[in-house]
Formats: sequence, structure tokens, C-alpha cells
Amino acid sequence: MVPARITFRFDERKAVAAAAYLLKLADGEMPYLRLMKLLYIAERESLRRFNRPICGDRYVAMAHGPVLSKTLDLIRADEPLAGSTWSNHFQKTEHHNLRLIDDPGVGPLSEADLQVLREAHKLCQDVDVWKLRDLTHLLPEWKDPGKSSKPIPVEEILRHLNKTEEEIEEVRQQSAEDVYFDGLFGAPNS
Repeated sequence: MVPARITFRFDERKAVAAAAYLLKLADGEMPYLRLMKLLYIAERESLRRFNRPICGDRYVAMAHGPVLSKTLDLIRADEPLAGSTWSNHFQKTEHHNLRLIDDPGVGPLSEADLQVLREAHKLCQDVDVWKLRDLTHLLPEWKDPGKSSKPIPVEEILRHLNKTEEEIEEVRQQSAEDVYFDGLFGAPNS
């Protein structure tokens, strides 16, 4: 029997808090391409260190590298998405920048999440946005999808992070339990 794909529950509260935190570290505004790269790098590092994501998004290969799919949808939306609080906190500006307009705080994030986000910011703060994009093309899980997009399975990321099959199975079991309990008790804003 083929094991089910690992899927995480997307936690928009954590995505909003993580994006806001990175924007605050960058004086409140940055190109959203840079934000997407930093969020992906942080999400990947959280998987490496803790076998869990920060916000649990879907990972997708696009022309500009790997991205967090649902977060990118929130950024790109011209109108607020139903049930979403994203547009309460961020504003798109000219030159494809995103500006923090209302700080949600870091309440949903753990200290470990904040540390990973700080490190991603520090690692990349002096790297040009296009160079940062090019660097994410070197991540082994990214395959050029051309003008389309292609899902990046969590298992593939974990294998490229040198996780054992036993560790991958633990991540699969934990994510399945999280989805099960979210179904029983209701998931926070996802």
C-alpha cells in the first residue's frame, strides 16, 4: 500500500504573523518575491530542524523558484479572500512590494519559529532579490516548471534534507493526527 502524501494544515494566522515579522525586520516593506523566498527558506529550515513547518502551506515550484502556494494567493489577491484576515495587515504597493499596515504581533509563532525567521532574514538581508531567487533555483527539490507550476511533495523536501524514511513516516503520522484532531475540534483560521 502506498502511503498517503504528507499534507499540513495551513495556518493563516501563522502565515500572517511570519510575514509581518519579516516585514518588520525589513523596516515594514519589501518586494513580495523576497518575502516569498524568505518564507520558503524558513519553512524548509523548520522542517529540517523540527520536522514541522511554520505555517503548513503547500509547496509549489514556479518560474521564480519554490513558493508557499496559499500565501502567494493571499499576496496576489486583488480583493480580500473570504474568511481571510491577510488584507487587514498588508498592502501591495508599486513595484510588487508588500507593506505592513497593521502589525498582528507574533502570538501564533513559537520562539523556535521566530528564531528560524530571524536567521532567514539575516542570512539573506544583503542578497539582491534576483540573486535570492536564483539561489532558490539551486535547491534540489525545485524543478523548472516552465510557465506553469508543479507541486513539491513534502516527502521530496524531507529526503533532500537527508531525513530517513523513519523520520519521514513520523512527519506523515504527525500531520495525519493534526488533520484528524482539526476535524474533530475545528482548526483555527485555515
